[in-house]
Amino acid sequence: LKMAALIEKEYLPDGPEAKAIASVIPYYPFHGVDRFYDISGMTHSPEAFQLCIDVFVRRYSTLDVDAIAGLDARGFILGPPIALALKKPFVMIRKSGKLPNAVTGSQYHKEYVGDNKTGGDELCISRTAQSVCHRVLVIDDLVATGGTLIAACDLLTAIGATIVECACVVELKALNGYSRLKEKHPDVKVWSLISEEILTLKGT
Repeated sequence: LKMAALIEKEYLPDGPEAKAIASVIPYYPFHGVDRFYDISGMTHSPEAFQLCIDVFVRRYSTLDVDAIAGLDARGFILGPPIALALKKPFVMIRKSGKLPNAVTGSQYHKEYVGDNKTGGDELCISRTAQSVCHRVLVIDDLVATGGTLIAACDLLTAIGATIVECACVVELKALNGYSRLKEKHPDVKVWSLISEEILTLKGT
């Protein structure tokens, strides 16, 4: 069967669609992380990439959202095609200093060293995004320790947005990022398509 034929009305994380996509996502040692999952494998496969976008569009086609927010940087790969398919605005949540006329959030740390002198990062969002960010779907490629996602949720709530859900291609559940998010944002849910249990392609 072709990947596109796997799309069903209902599907589950780590289901047939997820396994088809996971089969082209390799992992490598990188930035001190033993298994850094590289979604370039998916974007290099138009069939897998389209399947991934179709899954998210199908899931969120009936959700009451006003905007799709993508996280710097791989959320910029996933967010725009999903936003276009759903006919919703796409909002960039960027690293600090990358946008003019921006609101900047608090410093956070992730699973590898960040960009500033203390090893952390800050996120920012355009002030003009406040006019479209009422009910927001947050998109990123991966949730690990949850630092970036928590910082994004902090920033969005600071400008008055309601986060309807956070979605990612891969969730590394062993790192408890979702649990950390729930501690600070108990009403925010995370939906992930793929867990590390089915990511078995070692990069060469």
